[in-house]
Amino acid sequence: MRIPIRIKFFVVLLAFSLGPIFISRGLMSRASGEVANKTSEQTRQELLRIVADEFESVAGSMLALMERSSEAMRLATIGVAREAELALELPASDDSGKIYFTQEFGNPDLSPPDSARRDGYARRTMGMRQQLIQVSLEHPSFYLPASVPAASVQGEMEKLLRSASGIRALYTNLPSGPFWINVALESGVMLCYPGHGRLPPMFDPRDQDWFREARNGDKCRWYRVIDPTTRFVVNKVAYPVRDGAGKFLGAVSLDVPAHAIMPDDRLEARWGGKVRTFLVERVGEDRPASAGLPIVIQRESTAEGHRHWMSSLDQESLILDEPVGHQILLHALDTRRTGVVELSYEGEPSVCAFASTDTYSFLVIAPKTVVAKLPNEVSAMLQGLFGEMRNLSLLVSGVMLIITGLIAWFGSRAITRPIVVIVEAAKRLTSGDFTARIDQHTGDERDELIRSFNEMGPKLKELLLLNRDMKVAQEVQQLLLPGVEPELPGFDIAGGIAYCDRTGGDYYDFLKICGGGRPRLAVIIGDVSGHGVPSALVMASARGQLQTLASMDIPPEERVNAVNRVLSRDLDGTGRFLTMFYLQLEQGTPQVRWVRAGHDPAFRYNPDRDEFGELLGEGIPLGVMEEYGYASQAAELADGEILVMATDGVWEARNAEGEMFGKKRILAIIRESAHKSAGDIRQAVMDAVEGFQGNGQEDDIAVVVVKKEAGETPMARHSISFRMTNKENCFKCFQPKVEAFGMERGLHPKIVFHLTLVLDELTTNIISYGYADFDEHPIDVTIELEGDILTIRVEDDAEPFNILEAPEPELDVPLEDRLKPVGGLGIHLVKNMVHDIHYQREDGKNVLTLNKNISKTHCPVSG
Repeated sequence: MRIPIRIKFFVVLLAFSLGPIFISRGLMSRASGEVANKTSEQTRQELLRIVADEFESVAGSMLALMERSSEAMRLATIGVAREAELALELPASDDSGKIYFTQEFGNPDLSPPDSARRDGYARRTMGMRQQLIQVSLEHPSFYLPASVPAASVQGEMEKLLRSASGIRALYTNLPSGPFWINVALESGVMLCYPGHGRLPPMFDPRDQDWFREARNGDKCRWYRVIDPTTRFVVNKVAYPVRDGAGKFLGAVSLDVPAHAIMPDDRLEARWGGKVRTFLVERVGEDRPASAGLPIVIQRESTAEGHRHWMSSLDQESLILDEPVGHQILLHALDTRRTGVVELSYEGEPSVCAFASTDTYSFLVIAPKTVVAKLPNEVSAMLQGLFGEMRNLSLLVSGVMLIITGLIAWFGSRAITRPIVVIVEAAKRLTSGDFTARIDQHTGDERDELIRSFNEMGPKLKELLLLNRDMKVAQEVQQLLLPGVEPELPGFDIAGGIAYCDRTGGDYYDFLKICGGGRPRLAVIIGDVSGHGVPSALVMASARGQLQTLASMDIPPEERVNAVNRVLSRDLDGTGRFLTMFYLQLEQGTPQVRWVRAGHDPAFRYNPDRDEFGELLGEGIPLGVMEEYGYASQAAELADGEILVMATDGVWEARNAEGEMFGKKRILAIIRESAHKSAGDIRQAVMDAVEGFQGNGQEDDIAVVVVKKEAGETPMARHSISFRMTNKENCFKCFQPKVEAFGMERGLHPKIVFHLTLVLDELTTNIISYGYADFDEHPIDVTIELEGDILTIRVEDDAEPFNILEAPEPELDVPLEDRLKPVGGLGIHLVKNMVHDIHYQREDGKNVLTLNKNISKTHCPVSG
């Protein structure tokens, strides 16, 4: 009877170690575990009750504080509106005081004397850091949109300036915190208090939702927007300004940043953990859990901080992890003014304390881990007692482990001896000795291992020979494909193939056709059903027949008929067939002839008319019906027209989600690359398919491109084009391409260095300042050389930016004395490395064209 090796080990170890260890450790663990569990649970429950009561008190206090702050803001907004109405009713006067504009802040000669950087008044930079801004508590500042001349509204500004003292008084009565008070009039004038700058040039208060809605309302309304000055999310209360007859004159808004309202950081410092606070709307219990609770105010999130000031903020909701917790919280809010419930939030068991009014509820949510400090301390004190118990158990266990170790040591040697023999035999096998064998018998599963090993040697030898044969077949098939691109004056032709196995059934070829008065060339692409060695053999047979027929002066349809007759007899009963597209070109004529044998039509594209078409025709696959008669078709190609032939492995390629590449993507690539050579178009298609496939190549891929040239002289290729994105290292992408282009064109290393530096500055500027979101965006670059003129074209879909309008840096002024913001050196370098620059905005894209005369050394920019 054969006993499995697992049973042998199990019985030995169970008999000599597990029994005594389990008995001794089980008795002590049960007693100590009961004490520890009971003590820890009682302590935890008591602590949770204490903390829950304090959280409930904090929620009630914070709700009352927010209600008082909100009412103070509302009353202050109405008060500012009354001050503005009174000031606007009085006649204009020259003694109102000096008017400071937001554009002048930052200039020490034009800013108010008391302007300084103050705590709380900060703006968010592009790097998401906070930078204090200069504000004036004595003087307001005025902002005018670009379309409003200052002279036309001088009187309104002098009137509005009279309200400054009243606004200052109302500001001093507001709760502590950074507040902005704005008075915007229908003329475009906007008073800002405290006085400050930093408003973007495109800002116009009349275009804002709060201003437009104030025209039709007479009540204070709350908004949540992104402040254009600080880029923080602010809570804004707005109220209309009207004259005595009720005519709308403008609107007042009072802003406070969201982070100044919600006390998350103070609660985190107090409790030493993550504590979140929310002010939410009261909703009915019938509201689904997936919709959550509408959030009125919360501490600003990181995602909101990245938004542009013109972006809108959607209504956010507080969504709990479980529908049950959602219903429990809604029921508690409806039945009690204050309280505490347990729920799950952001994947953590949490405690939620609340305080409610008839319309709003203030929530404080903290993970239960925040209150776990005391149980941990109690647990540490119990470790001493449990340690003594473990020491006793460890002593007994140690003795048993020593005995078990000795038994296992001697027993394992006897059990593993056959394994040592297997290892030695395996070493011989890896060195190439396929005759290695093992002659032992153990009476358990190791016999199966030995038998499998003895069968492995001959099978490995057989697989090795098969692998060598497949490598030879691969090399032979590669030799059957065209080694170089064909030359036929008047046409630019290129082809390529990628097999998914070592060998395959896709096929393309270029054959010089004998007969006729002018040189002729046959361009052929085919696809054998299936792939691998059988398909490769069918492909080789068809190629041999076409090569033989190339020396005969017969029409294209007769060549295809002849191949079909032979393949039909050879493939009868195999279920295999060959699709083929046969295209014949002739020097000196735009006419082409083709035969379609079950293959997909060739794509046809005319760049001048931006029209697509297909070379159609009837015909079944080769090898299906011996007596079938094929017919040829004819057409004429215009100069620059492109033909693309491919196998179904191109458009049937799939990504990781199972989506097919499709023919629409191929047409888009042909249109985008129409200005390139046939070889570059073919490579663009194959690169796109390779990048699209999510699970690796599943079928053979072949692509052939024919481009009709103007006359019989091949088109000069003095350009490169490539695409980058703002999510990659653009320098590593374009550096090798630029250096290869310069080497091919024989450019001086200094010119190549200038070209690389210009592209680096432009792409860095686009990526750093051009995008307000975090999506991936394309950056297209084309470099052309015609004579001594080097042209660089850069296209991007970033925000509009014309480098020709960028201010020149103050290079001759010390840094501390400069009036303009520091920066612009990169653009200055670009302008001095090229001879002229052209900028235009086309179809939502920035199109920048730079020209450089490489015969000159100095580059004064024009344009």
